[in-house]
Order: sequence, then C-alpha cells, then structure tokens
Amino acid sequence: MPAKRGESAMPKPPRLGRLRARSTADKDLRRSHLLNAAAELFALTDFEGVTIAEIALRAGVAKGTAYLYFNCKEAVFLELLQTGLDRWAADLDQLLVDNAASIQPEAVPCVITRSLAERPQLCRLLVLLHTVIEPQLDLASARAFKGFLHALVQRLSASLVQHIKGLSAPQADMLVLQIHALVISVTQLATPAPVIAAVLKEDPRLQNMQVAFEPFLAATLTSLLRGTVTADTFTPAID
Repeated sequence: MPAKRGESAMPKPPRLGRLRARSTADKDLRRSHLLNAAAELFALTDFEGVTIAEIALRAGVAKGTAYLYFNCKEAVFLELLQTGLDRWAADLDQLLVDNAASIQPEAVPCVITRSLAERPQLCRLLVLLHTVIEPQLDLASARAFKGFLHALVQRLSASLVQHIKGLSAPQADMLVLQIHALVISVTQLATPAPVIAAVLKEDPRLQNMQVAFEPFLAATLTSLLRGTVTADTFTPAID
C-alpha cells in the first residue's frame, strides 16, 4: 500500500534504548543497564553529582523510563548496595575457605580487610546508607531491606564462627555489626575532603592523623577480636 502524502514510505526504527521492555528478561536487562550506569557515574563523582537524568542518559533510556524502575535516586543506590553486599559476602566466604586450606593462612582480620579494601565503591555506599539512603525509604522498602540485612548478618556470622576458633554465634553477630560500623568510619577517615587532606599533608604534627584504609582497619579488627576471644585463636579453624 503506497504511503500517504507527507508520510515516509518506511517508518524509522526507534532507538533501542527507547523500546518498551515487555518481557521479564527485557525488564531485568534494562534494570541492569540502569544500575551499571549509576555505578559508573558514582565511580566518577559523589552521590550529589549523580542524577536520575544522567543515569537514564548513560543507560540509553528516557528519564521517565528510569522512574518506572526506581522511584528515586536513593532506590538506585540501595540496590547497588544490596548487590555489592551480597557479592562481597559470597566472595569473603570463599576467601576464608581458601585461606584455611593454605599452607600459611593469614589472620582472619587481614582476609576480611583485604576483601573490603578491594571494594572501595561498596565502602562508599555504606557511608551513605544510614544518613542518605535509608531516610528516603518507604515502609515496605525499609522492611525488605532490613530483612535482607538480617539474613546477611546470619550468613556472615556463620562463616566467621567456622573460621575463628572460640568465636560463638552471638559474638559473631556482634562482630559483623562492628565491622559494618568500622567500615563506615574508617572509610570517612581515609578519604577526607580535599581541604582536610591538604591540611593533614602540610602540617608535620598531623601526620599520625592520616589514615590508610587497609592497615588501619586490619589493626582495629585485630584489636577488636583480641578483646572478644583469646589471642591465640586468630588462626583459621582447620579440621
């Protein structure tokens, strides 16, 4: 059938990013693209420097489409955090298993610390959690997230009990929460604002106030465990 006057003989194909995601797989893929875009932007700037509009643009979708998946920027970052925590927990468990099987196993605090030092973006997300992300959650989202955290604590706790001799389950639960608090505080100490970093660097009296994330956290965790279990139980529990 010939095209009417003023119409193109063949319609222009829409941009791939603008196509409506109809199947579950398509929706999951688009959600993944949005999360990846947010992670890439967050690696380049801080939380305030990332917008839903920029996330959508980088993911190749309309801003309105992004809001179909996430009702606010905080929801995007919450999902990034959950994904990061889930992957970290799985990797840490395997690292502890491998460490226990090695000829010269490291102290568990060093294994934990290194696993976190290799994930600076996860640490930055944890800094945002309680003061920026959680206050914006609705009741249902808050319940779901705290349920996720409860399961995560139990999962990490079970792994720590297995690999630290003398550590009880209640002690392990507390240790996981203490690690959480330490990661937030040490990340902030190790990444001061530029003006503070300049002051610390220029004044010799302040050299001992310059904090490097990995050694500081490892030393703090070691001291913490020493106060929880006896000093000779830091080696992995090897059957």
